[in-house]
Amino acid sequence: MNNWVDVTTVSKNNSIYNNVKPFEQKSVLGKDDFLRILTTQLAHQDPSNPLQDKDFIAQMATFSSLEQMTNLNKAFDKFAGNQMSQYAAVIGKEISWTPDGETASKTGVVSGVTNQGGMYFYIVGNEKVPMEAVSEIKQVGTETK
Repeated sequence: MNNWVDVTTVSKNNSIYNNVKPFEQKSVLGKDDFLRILTTQLAHQDPSNPLQDKDFIAQMATFSSLEQMTNLNKAFDKFAGNQMSQYAAVIGKEISWTPDGETASKTGVVSGVTNQGGMYFYIVGNEKVPMEAVSEIKQVGTETK
C-alpha cells in the first residue's frame, strides 16, 4: 500500500499555500498582529501563574502607542503627498522670475497657487508663473544690504 499522495491530484483550492503572503508583506508587524499575539498569550497563559496586571497594562500601553504611531504615519504620508500644501507656503511672499522669451526679470507677491494639467503655477496679479521660472523667493518688505 502506497501512503504517498499524488501532488497533481491536490486541488489548488485546497493548497495550504493560498493564504501565504510574500516575505516583504509579512516582515512588518502591525497593530492587528500585536493584538493577535496578546490575545493568544492571554488564552494560553498558565492558570496558576496568570499574567500580572502591570505586565498586561504595559502591553496595552505598547499597543496604544503602536496604534497612535500608525495613525500619525498615515497623517504624515497624506500631508507629504499633497504638493499643493507645500507650494502654498509661498503665498504672501515676493518672487522674481523671467518670463519666457524675455530678458528682464519681473517681481510680484504671490496671491495663490494653481494646478493645471499636473503643473503648478504661482498666481501673481493676473499672471500664472510656472514654478520652474522662479529665480528668487523672499519675504515681503525685507531689505537687502
